[in-house]
Amino acid sequence: MERLFTYWNRHYPALSAGSRSFIRSRSKVKTYAKRQVIKLEAERFPFFCIVLSGLVAGYRKNSEGKPVLCELMQPMDYFTGTQHPFTPRLREAEYVAIEQTALLLIPIADARDTQQRLPAFAELVQVMKQRKIDFLSLIILLDNEKYAYARYGVYMENYRQQALLLPAKVQWQILRIGKTSFYRVKSRYLREKARHRN
Repeated sequence: MERLFTYWNRHYPALSAGSRSFIRSRSKVKTYAKRQVIKLEAERFPFFCIVLSGLVAGYRKNSEGKPVLCELMQPMDYFTGTQHPFTPRLREAEYVAIEQTALLLIPIADARDTQQRLPAFAELVQVMKQRKIDFLSLIILLDNEKYAYARYGVYMENYRQQALLLPAKVQWQILRIGKTSFYRVKSRYLREKARHRN
């Protein structure tokens, strides 16, 4: 949890001991093994979840009933098991720990109360929300590209730092391409980059 407070303090230097204590009293830390399902699609999971360590993927079914990666949460990102961060309505998505993952779980009602009581928490949520918006913007950009190579170029242009840290399987799921296509376009991209450097 200290990692969260360090991150939070960078964005809100006036973070008080009272704020820290309040969050500790309203939350719990839970650890998930690699590939463990955190929430099933139709399961009620009324928590505001902050990824302390690890990696979480959110999947929704497409029109053919196949799961498609729609969210990716890295450390200091959040997700909710509900439609919106501060509502109890069910969110029809499955969340899976891609790596061993530690989550800070805050019941939705407590998260709503915390946001109203603590301006510091409201600020933290805004910072994390912007990261979520940035990822969704990337998905939209990728979906606008018809060809896998063009999609990979857009991906590396907009998401390079994170891409270097992600497992290959997560990357090809983000790109909406198969494993073979992923390695083919990655290899082509690296060759093109090397050619331009020479």
